[in-house]
Amino acid sequence: MSARQALQAIALALTLARFGADLLKGISYGPVPCLVEGQICIHQDDFMAPAAKQFWGSHFRGDLDVMRHLGANHVRLYGNNPVNQHRTFLDQVNVLGMQAIIGMSDYPYTQSETNCMTTSAFDCYAQIKEAYLLNLKNGFLQEDANEYHQGLAQVIVINEPDLKLPGIAQPQSFVKGIISAVDGMLDAEKEMGVHGKMVNFTVTFSFGICSACTAGGNDKPGLGQMEELRAGFQNPSSYGYVAKNDLATFYKERFINSFNTANPAADIEPLFLIDYVEAFPKVPVVIQEYHCPHLPDGKTQEEDLKEILDIARQYPLLLGISFFEYQVRYDKGGSETEFGMFGLRKNFSFGTFSYFGDEVTAYCLKPQIGKESGTPVPTALARAFGGPGVDYSRLCIPDPSKAQLNEDGLLQIRKTYPGDGKEMGIFLGRIVRHLGGQVPQSADSSLESFSAPYASSSSAKTFSDAVAALSEHPTWARWDPQVACYGDREALASDVGNGIGMACNGMKTFNCTTDLPKMCNGDVWKQADYVFSMAYNENPTDPMVNCNFNGAAVFADSQIYGTFNSGCVVSKNPAFSALTEAGYKEAVLNGGSPEGDSLYYRRVAIELLGADVSDLSGLRAFSEKPPPKSLAALRTALSAEDFVCGLPGHARCPWTTTTPAPTTTTTLGPLTTTRAPPTIPPMGPGSFEEGGGGSSLMTIVGLIAVVAVLAGIGVGVAGMMNQKAKRIKSEKSQGRKARPVSNDSDSESESPLVKPGRAAPQPRPPPQMPFGQAQPGYVQFGGGPVVSAGPGFGGGRAGPAF
Repeated sequence: MSARQALQAIALALTLARFGADLLKGISYGPVPCLVEGQICIHQDDFMAPAAKQFWGSHFRGDLDVMRHLGANHVRLYGNNPVNQHRTFLDQVNVLGMQAIIGMSDYPYTQSETNCMTTSAFDCYAQIKEAYLLNLKNGFLQEDANEYHQGLAQVIVINEPDLKLPGIAQPQSFVKGIISAVDGMLDAEKEMGVHGKMVNFTVTFSFGICSACTAGGNDKPGLGQMEELRAGFQNPSSYGYVAKNDLATFYKERFINSFNTANPAADIEPLFLIDYVEAFPKVPVVIQEYHCPHLPDGKTQEEDLKEILDIARQYPLLLGISFFEYQVRYDKGGSETEFGMFGLRKNFSFGTFSYFGDEVTAYCLKPQIGKESGTPVPTALARAFGGPGVDYSRLCIPDPSKAQLNEDGLLQIRKTYPGDGKEMGIFLGRIVRHLGGQVPQSADSSLESFSAPYASSSSAKTFSDAVAALSEHPTWARWDPQVACYGDREALASDVGNGIGMACNGMKTFNCTTDLPKMCNGDVWKQADYVFSMAYNENPTDPMVNCNFNGAAVFADSQIYGTFNSGCVVSKNPAFSALTEAGYKEAVLNGGSPEGDSLYYRRVAIELLGADVSDLSGLRAFSEKPPPKSLAALRTALSAEDFVCGLPGHARCPWTTTTPAPTTTTTLGPLTTTRAPPTIPPMGPGSFEEGGGGSSLMTIVGLIAVVAVLAGIGVGVAGMMNQKAKRIKSEKSQGRKARPVSNDSDSESESPLVKPGRAAPQPRPPPQMPFGQAQPGYVQFGGGPVVSAGPGFGGGRAGPAF
């Protein structure tokens, strides 16, 4: 094996060890709802925020579900207002088995009054640290833990800095801006005490040539920028910056390269990859925007997409692509409308709602048709990504899994699916769940038989009739005695907030101002869980009415609310009921059992006392006795028991060297209390382990083994690369050579995409308007696609792609 072949085998081993075997198959997402060219119908483009849930929520238009059906395992985001809460979005991404790639906003870089480009000589440390601290606090980290959210894969430090910070002719400036920004992000992580698996950071460059870059690769698109940035991380002082962190080690352990391109697959290898693997033999790279709407030689989108994924399989350092883009940008007009794979249809919508003060409508989707083949673009993507695809006929008609649970919803389903007991069964099955039941798969036929009379076009049966019949608890369904009322995770956060106010105003024995426990205050979902469960327990009849609060609440069994276990549902389930006086009363005093009581008691020992139980038989004997009359009395009683370990004056717990702090997951002996994670694990590339970069013994041993096993593969890959390199060298003069960028003053701000026959894009106008609505302590954030008439949407793409 030659040295080059060994490098290829090592690259493959490193990539598999760090990122997994599955390719990154992403979709770029910016569902701007404006339908008129030049229209500014929204003033924030943070579509991760709960305010945008009617676009991506499963109970609404379901954009994330659509992506998953197309075979995507990642979604790339643009707008990012760090004041907004993003955990709900990441939870949904994670539940679907996907991960998110989230970009930092342009706002602190180029748009705010204190932007680092014009006010701090490209030293972006303070501005980006402030923004990233807010991101970490508002959803990037797991709830109740200082570890990154499982749904977050990568953070794009900045999108196309070579086109705006300030331009490709000034690499010293954009490199200083980037490395200082990363320095601030690392200190934000330290301030928050972030540990565990660390997400990857990347910088997404344009596919332009940086002839002013001197670190190398200045005749290749994107490569010169990447080599210049590497030099900046390795020697920050050369770029006029004094780093507070070891940026060279960070680069080695956590950084990946990325770029955007509108070039076809056939260009990527000769124009970039062959030289990239020589320059960066150990640094993975991602194409964060990929889509060539005008393919050469009659090639179809499906063929081109399959080709680029095949290239990624041949080049292990290329982790994958993110297809650009999900939805047509009507507001941009012209050639910019050619990239979206879904258009909007006005004949049906998922509702009109307030999006940060702007009234917008979630119109239904229609697939765009590929000009070269007549095949819907989403179909081409699904075939390339390996997804099952989407039934387009159902995108713009009422969905029984989403229609409102009321008389109007029932009539919609009856009219849309006349005589179809299966579709009506989907609708009525949701009533079963809202009444605290579950329909096992073995009872599907029974549900369909029950639903058939309601589906008949001549039926006189009403929604109230269905609720009354299902309230009798038919035997074909499973009914949980530990049901509870809690906040519906499919509802809009604004509706949940309104529902909390409604519940608080209606209760007689609970005061939301003085009685809401601290652990359930602050987060709207925790507040909803506690308030709604308390409100229903005060009047525990007719859950369709008394556990509704204008659609913000749901009455369901513990298997459902246990999956997200907020610790704030007051219920009869001892594994999940809140550790408060009300939760204790409901789970223990109102008809508990020794088995259930022992579970609740151990949760109290762990989460409230900071201790644990070392003698399970002692705990069981204690649980056989009449329970203490209050939670306070229980805490006192447990503190005096010898079977409790880890308290002052008690034995140390045998499985730990220090007293365990309250935790979200504790598994000791036969008892387990778990704040359950999403049921579907993330797919696609993972993060480096903290302190990674191949430094651990396990990683080294694993790499040696993988290299040994894959030596033959490495030889094959290297041989193939050598053959292609020879072929490409003879073809470079045949119309595929990248054109350098002029360094005159008129072209400093933009670089042409390396796209034969296409003119360089014109420089974007500077920001002319503030972005979004002012937020206390931190003002508006853009970071998404640029709108021609309102450049407050910072962070857009270069050239024909944007």
